[in-house]
Amino acid sequence: MKNLNELNLNTKKYMIFDMDGTLIDSIGVWNRVDQELIKRFGGINISLDFIQKERDGFLHANQDSDIYLAFCEYLIKKYNMSIQNPKELLQLRWDISGEILETEMDFKPDAPDLILKLKKLGFTLVLATMTTQIQLNIYSRKNQRMLSQMNIEEVFDFITRKEDVKNKKPHPEIYLKIMEKYGAAPNECLIFEDSYTGVLASNNAGIEVVNVYDKYAEVDRDKIDSLADYSIQNYREFIDFIERTYGPTLERKK
Repeated sequence: MKNLNELNLNTKKYMIFDMDGTLIDSIGVWNRVDQELIKRFGGINISLDFIQKERDGFLHANQDSDIYLAFCEYLIKKYNMSIQNPKELLQLRWDISGEILETEMDFKPDAPDLILKLKKLGFTLVLATMTTQIQLNIYSRKNQRMLSQMNIEEVFDFITRKEDVKNKKPHPEIYLKIMEKYGAAPNECLIFEDSYTGVLASNNAGIEVVNVYDKYAEVDRDKIDSLADYSIQNYREFIDFIERTYGPTLERKK
């Protein structure tokens, strides 16, 4: 892994951000939701750590076109749930999570500040997420805590969602589509990712990646560190870096 000071921002035009676990603290929410579903319909109280490990393993190993519906089907079979229709379980998953995402979800510390500084510097900002449009609508239209800091739909120049790709990460499709849209070369892009799957997708696209620390990715820390080009513990580190590079007034030479 390289030192962040070795990163040459003058070669970059496109700043690409993952969302869940990277821009927002969302992984814990899905652990809570899945724990509730398993307890309610399977009668078993599973630990949050185990739920996350199980879900991550399933999502990494399966390439279903509707991966979350497939995951609900997996939960029904695995835990012999009283609810038998995966679509009903998926809808309940959205229903339970909706209020939490609207009232509790927030950006990671200093994430909006970094995004707005990169915007001022003239970088093209892209959101590359496997988040659905349902969730994006909550974050950009209903969550007042997030809206008071920045509006995702207004700040990002281009957004790719789960609905826009056939293959999920670690397949590089989502990043290849972004480069195709802009006619961009891999060395003109920089990706921010929190997870092993995301970092691997970045590698598969041939694009440099900054790993953003997330406690829920600790189980894969060694694998992440072996693949990531750069690593930051928090966004303040990257803000300090760009201020060292361009000065406090953020004047970027064209």
